[in-house]
Amino acid sequence: MKILVAIDGSPQSLATVAALADRLTWFRDSPALSLIHAHLPIPYKAATSWVGHAAVAKYYDEESEAALAGAKELLESRGISYMVEKLVGDPADEIVRHAAAKKFDLIAMGTHGHTALANLVMGSVATKVLARSKVPVLFVRY
Repeated sequence: MKILVAIDGSPQSLATVAALADRLTWFRDSPALSLIHAHLPIPYKAATSWVGHAAVAKYYDEESEAALAGAKELLESRGISYMVEKLVGDPADEIVRHAAAKKFDLIAMGTHGHTALANLVMGSVATKVLARSKVPVLFVRY
């Protein structure tokens, strides 16, 4: 089984990783875990030409590493192997696209527990992933 775990650096995403790590024995064969962080693109496209592609790439990498740090530390402390994917784009679109392209069996992600009205008005990555994904989605509510 292949599980894609969406990470944004929040306590909710860390709780999702911890919940999965606590339950790996539920699976017949140890699942392959992949952590994914999708960073929104810089809104001002000319910034790339102004500061350079290398600086923007470094910025995205550093931001992704900061978001992934807690999850990586938790898995490493428990001796659980994992892969990491760092992407740039709309987080919901990137999660759904990557899960389908790499044939994941499950997407796991935390949710902030907003009300249905708040999700309707503001939207959320979790709501968008659930609506767009053909891969099953597991939510861990924090």
